[in-house]
Amino acid sequence: MVVVGFDPGSISFGVGILQRKNRMTHYIHSEEIKMTDKHFNDRMKQLWHRLEAIFASFDIEDAAIEEGYLGKNVSSMNLLAQVRGVALGFLIKKDLNLTFYSPRQVKMAVTGSGNAMKSQMIKAMKILLQLGNKELGSDESDALAVAYCHLLRIG
Repeated sequence: MVVVGFDPGSISFGVGILQRKNRMTHYIHSEEIKMTDKHFNDRMKQLWHRLEAIFASFDIEDAAIEEGYLGKNVSSMNLLAQVRGVALGFLIKKDLNLTFYSPRQVKMAVTGSGNAMKSQMIKAMKILLQLGNKELGSDESDALAVAYCHLLRIG
């Protein structure tokens, strides 16, 4: 089973791809899609095109995404909801299901603590996936954590 995890952002969108084979989890690919265009619609086109390239390169069977944190900034939450909508639309076109996980669920699955800090999550992902000295951005690490959480959930 090959799973993609997403950590959505309107400027940096994390993608992590893992494979579960013979009850072992293997790292396949991860990246942060940096969207540099000034206009939101152009950034979403950039995201869509990069997702197309990623999906053309890997045989992805399932997808998971981190739900938004319900903070006080309503406009930021609205923006992130739209970014998640682009990812969902892309997956609908690909006929793939998308499962949503709260940040707390992901942190619990990876570290055993729902209050883990970013640095703890990055360190845990490097250890769990045996990535050694590979540099991971926080959005990239979060996306891998979402994929890892999903693989644990689906068995």
